[in-house]
Amino acid sequence: MANKLKSPFPKYVYERNSEIYKLMANPKRLEILNIIKNTEASVDQLSEIIGIRKANTSQHLSILRHLRIVNVRKEGKNSYYKLVNPELIAPCAILMKLWNK
Repeated sequence: MANKLKSPFPKYVYERNSEIYKLMANPKRLEILNIIKNTEASVDQLSEIIGIRKANTSQHLSILRHLRIVNVRKEGKNSYYKLVNPELIAPCAILMKLWNK
């Protein structure tokens, strides 16, 4: 008798992962996430590193906040962003290693 195939995860896992994959499909957001993997950064700092306007950086961060991918800490007029869980961007490093082989 053949083994019955089944999906390894519940449907909600695929839905949530799909949202994350769509989010990370944008190179600017992926770069932001890698920059703030282990440290906080302000919109000004991120904009300078990435080379885009502050308004664009803020828009990307808004999307990341909405999906609860980043935390924000306010200090005076400045907001500092950090990745909630560095494991979220592990595929980026894995894919880089595969491309470099």
